[in-house]
Amino acid sequence: MMNNDQLIQFLELLKTDVINSMQANGKDATGQTAKQLTVVEDGANVQLQLPGYMQLLETGRGPTGLNAVAGDPPMIQRIQQWCQAKGIPGKAAWAIKKSIDKKGFKGIPGLLTEPLGEDNINMRLNPVMDSIADDIVEELIKSIG
Repeated sequence: MMNNDQLIQFLELLKTDVINSMQANGKDATGQTAKQLTVVEDGANVQLQLPGYMQLLETGRGPTGLNAVAGDPPMIQRIQQWCQAKGIPGKAAWAIKKSIDKKGFKGIPGLLTEPLGEDNINMRLNPVMDSIADDIVEELIKSIG
């Protein structure tokens, strides 16, 4: 069975793949989203946690609906940080927000589904599973010898 160290190693590889995908697709201007990708260990459970809005980077987002709930941090704050990282004047942030509110924005297909897809997961998991198999064989040899 996989131990937490092996799971953490596997999830850290997937985390790196997601960050590389974001960078390759120009979606890591401030680095804040990458910092929010975390591998969390809670007893026997280990998870790769992504901020909820990351799915929007792939799927895009429609116009803001009536009675929309503000994000945390608010969208305007994230846009201001993005503007600063891109060297865009801060006063443009409100215009960008209004445009997103009115029209939404297009996502980048594959941004998450490629690094978190079955092919990549299998590629990253195979060496970990080989290591586990080696550990099991070593334990079996010790127990018989």
